[in-house]
Amino acid sequence: MFGMLVIMYLFLGGASAGAFFVMSLWSLVFHRRDDVHDHRMRLAFKALLGRCYALCFALLAVAALCLVWDLGSPERALLLFTKAKPTVLTLGAFSLAAQLLIGLTLATANLFALPRLGGRAKQVLEVLCCACSCVVMAYTGLLLAGSAIPFWSTWTLVVLFFFSALSSGVSTVLLLDYFTQGQTLLLRSVKPLQRAHVACLLLEAAALALFLGAAFSNPQAQPSVALLLEPDMLANGAVGVLGMGLAVPLVLETTSLARKESRSIPVSDVVCLIGGFLLRYCIVACGAHWAGPVFL
Repeated sequence: MFGMLVIMYLFLGGASAGAFFVMSLWSLVFHRRDDVHDHRMRLAFKALLGRCYALCFALLAVAALCLVWDLGSPERALLLFTKAKPTVLTLGAFSLAAQLLIGLTLATANLFALPRLGGRAKQVLEVLCCACSCVVMAYTGLLLAGSAIPFWSTWTLVVLFFFSALSSGVSTVLLLDYFTQGQTLLLRSVKPLQRAHVACLLLEAAALALFLGAAFSNPQAQPSVALLLEPDMLANGAVGVLGMGLAVPLVLETTSLARKESRSIPVSDVVCLIGGFLLRYCIVACGAHWAGPVFL
């Protein structure tokens, strides 16, 4: 029902959609001021674009495969397209398919420099990519919030997963940026992205507080809350979610912003991604426990 494949889908789908959004928005802003960038900067950014779009497409494809595999019979996924009904699952299926198609097109356009997919056409694709990414990031929360499980049945879960996915997306882009050709040039230009990451982490922390408040105040969610407070799960939540997913990245990013030189080691991004995965693990495991023993 809600096993590790669903957790992997929620994490990979959210992180890839977040990275798609960040990279598309950065590209739109970057090319609006293309005249202020020198040739080396444009080449470095083009290399980052191609690698990031390709990586995001691969991660999202794996996420979709996890979701299809979890269904047990992959042909059931086709029913969402051939016999579509106005449901949350249908919204997710079409948004995932659209994101995969747009992502593949952008990756191809940037890796192979196709003339027909440049200029205005590419800008349109990136605007559509931003829109689809927002839907996919929200859908990872809607998938659980739309269920009948009390621990998940709150709008705060959608907000929490949205900002967690966006935070993971920023970390994915910054981590890839560190290993991209021409990294020194690009690392010096990511300060606005780091500031956005700090804001995103603060919003994620606020959403987490609201989610926990809703869970603790819901009498029907108390079995899930009790599991969350057990030593092993509490350690995952305190160290993994609060520490690695929020506190450590927030401190490291704030410290980096206070210094003039660019980042040297992308520790913040690695621990942030681990925290994003553990957030979904804790929430899914505690809620799924209420529905029955689904983890084998």
